[in-house]
Amino acid sequence: NRSSSHMKSNQLPAQGESADLRVLHESVVRAEEIDALGHMNVRFYAERALASTKRLLAELDVKPSDFGVTEPLGYDLPRLFTRYHREQHTGSPLIVRGGLLEAQEDVLRFYHELRNPDRDELAATFVHDLRLRVAGRTDPLKNGAALREALAAERVEFPAEGGPRSVDLDGDPVAPTFADAIENGLAFRLPREIEAEYCDSEGRLSAAMRPFYMWGGQPIPPAVSSDGPQLIDLPDGGKMGWASMENRSVMVEQPVVGMRTQSFSATVEIARKTNLRRYWVFDVNTERLLLANEVVELALHLGERRAIDIPESIRAEMAENLRSDLR
Repeated sequence: NRSSSHMKSNQLPAQGESADLRVLHESVVRAEEIDALGHMNVRFYAERALASTKRLLAELDVKPSDFGVTEPLGYDLPRLFTRYHREQHTGSPLIVRGGLLEAQEDVLRFYHELRNPDRDELAATFVHDLRLRVAGRTDPLKNGAALREALAAERVEFPAEGGPRSVDLDGDPVAPTFADAIENGLAFRLPREIEAEYCDSEGRLSAAMRPFYMWGGQPIPPAVSSDGPQLIDLPDGGKMGWASMENRSVMVEQPVVGMRTQSFSATVEIARKTNLRRYWVFDVNTERLLLANEVVELALHLGERRAIDIPESIRAEMAENLRSDLR
């Protein structure tokens, strides 16, 4: 019985019913998790969700014997999706509840929701696709029929408010070629090698560090360092920042320590208050795409904590470099 201790009663759900979300993580927002926009940084939403995925996999009791192997299991996360619902501040209590959405032959799909129990509000929702493998190897394992059947009773419903609003959860990543990205000036970071500090014990770029590796590194001169959110002066004397609303990360090929890579980006859509921006990491030596990220950003008035129309001067600057063909 893989889950009886996590049901409201001590029974597995009947055919056609769904299991309850499990409590997987509890925490409090720390002062050092607050960024220049005045709320908890997206990095710490991700950390809580990734810790919850690791715990959920353990609680589902998926074992090497389920795959006919004796070596320890490892896993990759080829697709990660986050939708941000409410900003969180220092001292806010947070709880992550999650469960299994699907057990497919090639991936297990997990759903998590981050809640502030004191305010009874949804802070963020996550969908993680998990691909199992033997630790130390790269080829994925197939989830056999027996394992999928055993996990069927663990499935939870996908709440409507938990899914994407404007991002295609299962769509193939849209990307330029490496040559196009170079020729049209989409590079926003200098080439660099993947360092061990970004990788796990197997030398693989960790899922937790994927976005920060993509956005990090040295900017293309003469740009200034982009450490932290970039704030924009408003006519009323206030400040505007870009707040992430949705984020999807797709791993096309596993980046590993020592690879020489470069990051690129482009705005591909501009709306009244939001924009859609895509980011890519390429292997410079092979010119192959490794990572693709897309972020829906909202123009946020920091003093008034509200969404605003994108200022015309900013909109005009963005429009000059718009790549709607990569939408």
